[in-house]
Amino acid sequence: MNLLGMRHPGADTGGSALPLADPAPEWIKAALRSRFYPVVFQWITTAAFLVIVISALFGPNNTGQDFGMAFTWTVWWPLLPLSFLLVGRFWCAICPLTWLMDWVQKAVGVRLSVPRLLRRHGPWIIAALFVLVTYIDETWRLSGDSRKTGYLLLALLVVVIFFGAFFERRTFCRYVCFIGGFAANYSRAGMVQLRVQPARCRDCPTQGCYRGTERAPGCPVFLFAPGVEDSATCQLCGNCVKNCPRDAIRIWFRRPTSELWDIRQPRLPDAVLAGTVMGVVLVEQVVLLRLWIPLVETTGRLLHVDPYVWYPLVYGVLLAGFVAAPLVGLALASFVSQALAGTVSRAEVLQNFATFGYAIIPLALAGHVAHSLYHLLTRSRTVPFAFLAMVGRFPGSSPAAWLPNSAVFPIEMTVLALGAAGSLYVGYRLARWQARRAPWAAYLPHGLLLLALLAANLYVVSTMLHERG
Repeated sequence: MNLLGMRHPGADTGGSALPLADPAPEWIKAALRSRFYPVVFQWITTAAFLVIVISALFGPNNTGQDFGMAFTWTVWWPLLPLSFLLVGRFWCAICPLTWLMDWVQKAVGVRLSVPRLLRRHGPWIIAALFVLVTYIDETWRLSGDSRKTGYLLLALLVVVIFFGAFFERRTFCRYVCFIGGFAANYSRAGMVQLRVQPARCRDCPTQGCYRGTERAPGCPVFLFAPGVEDSATCQLCGNCVKNCPRDAIRIWFRRPTSELWDIRQPRLPDAVLAGTVMGVVLVEQVVLLRLWIPLVETTGRLLHVDPYVWYPLVYGVLLAGFVAAPLVGLALASFVSQALAGTVSRAEVLQNFATFGYAIIPLALAGHVAHSLYHLLTRSRTVPFAFLAMVGRFPGSSPAAWLPNSAVFPIEMTVLALGAAGSLYVGYRLARWQARRAPWAAYLPHGLLLLALLAANLYVVSTMLHERG
């Protein structure tokens, strides 16, 4: 079904984002080909992971004195979305859980094929798990309780060991990991991409990028390098670079968001996940505001329950509402877009929804980064003090903030402004390239939606500054 005369931008660019990208320096390619990459980084992250787990399980159950707690929630978690923007899914390459899964697979792996359920519904499962983890975090107070954080990490270890023992390659990373969900979308908006030079791949005798060679295993997430068209799945592990006999695979630096208007086959789950992340980012900030208490109490009255006794139920309803709001807005914008063009049908509205859902990603990423920077800059100063406490030295005081709220506020506003500009521009490019017969009909409703989402983020950030001073 052709939406408003839509065509993908690759029709004019050859389907490649390379004209908007520059090749990475040779030392990066050399690093990817090294037998020490990514192993050295995995050793470091695994050692850090063990320290964090032990600290969370056996250290003081106090955010200010527990190193594992402080580092996880005020440094690693806030820096994660920013890393996807700057270096793609590099974290996935050095994640200690993937290292463990690979070793379990080598030792006892049965290597069963990926279940059909995961192949068909993996993106939806990831989106659902992302919302579920958000729900558990708030209702169980994970980020405020060291022991519960430790139990969560142990649970992840058990799941990873299970998948490593029974299924081939990194099935968990590709089809289940809830971090992989927003990592995929954010990496699409990021500055790094891995692509091949197709002419060198013709008649390749080995297909080593997928099958593997004596130098390295095949792609752990089931990618065939010449077929890679986006940065959503590639974990930048370097295996394909090591295995390629023709030196056809390169890392490129590109303009942020440039991939989003060059998506060849828009997927509905990607658009849903973009709206879901936006809703989750908003609700995680609203719970910190005074507005949250009247919201909880009003919801309790509507449900005819005590909002504090039944807080898990009340929070679940509010979380569903916040997640649904951007998705409903996107659906309405898609319907209006089609109505203005005079071609309304269920299939066309769904295609419009899937296509312009990608325009939400930069603003969702910006909202996530702005929220994360607030925690990083106002709370992460507890980390060195918690480390000293862990080794038996107890400093007299531990000021939590590197910067006052008044200094963090303009940083957050700048990030949001850049994200909004990116989203508005992506929406414009999608309309310009994919709806040439009626570009403004396709763009205007979605532009208004993006401005409304920006206003919601600005309200939350400015209210937080006003309330915290």
